[in-house]
Amino acid sequence: MSDYLLMVLEDEAAHATESPKAVAELIDRRAKFADGLRRTGAFRDGGRLRPSKEGTRVHRARGELTVRSGPFGGEPRALAGWYWVDAPNTSEAARIAEACPVLAADEVQVRPIMKGRLVGDKDARPGKVVACAVLGSAPTEEAWVHVMERIDRANHSFPSGVFLGGVRLEPPTKGARVAARSDAPSERRAMFDGPFLESKEVIGGLCFVRVTNMEEAARWAATTDFVVHGTLELRELWRT
Repeated sequence: MSDYLLMVLEDEAAHATESPKAVAELIDRRAKFADGLRRTGAFRDGGRLRPSKEGTRVHRARGELTVRSGPFGGEPRALAGWYWVDAPNTSEAARIAEACPVLAADEVQVRPIMKGRLVGDKDARPGKVVACAVLGSAPTEEAWVHVMERIDRANHSFPSGVFLGGVRLEPPTKGARVAARSDAPSERRAMFDGPFLESKEVIGGLCFVRVTNMEEAARWAATTDFVVHGTLELRELWRT
């Protein structure tokens, strides 16, 4: 068995047109999806993120710090949640992803986990728990991997009691994307041969920190090498 991260990428504009009842039903269906994974023993971790409009991106270039509030223009979909699962191979992980309840405009990205550490009951901790998505951009896979290697080799400092686990992901070309079929939007399929860089920035990893507020998370992010070689997108977890 291997570890995979199933990242739910939502079209937030499409979700905004849904009725409150429809949104509540979708959340309930996802809770049942996670319960089903637990029953089979495939579930290792998971969670839901607050909207991107409440997020922050932090990046440092040539000594100048940039802190941007969401939503983040140019991205058709925003990371909305994740499931860390065990599966025998990428095809089986993609089959699991196909069963994840989403809207037709959404996508589930399946990425093998290179390495990671779990800390359970994150949403039961005091304070705010913030997911930090490590983003990198490059014109080729080789260059992107080089950026992620530089980030991985950096000495990342987490204050005592702050770090709540995280993962580094394999390149997207080693995973799959599950999206609606263009000829049948109500059906979804896994795609293993898509282009590597479909957007300006690609998620290379995800880590979790416990903080008092988002401003504290941004101040911590600004001190790390994460934002020198890439960008950190900070998103608070929904409490369940």
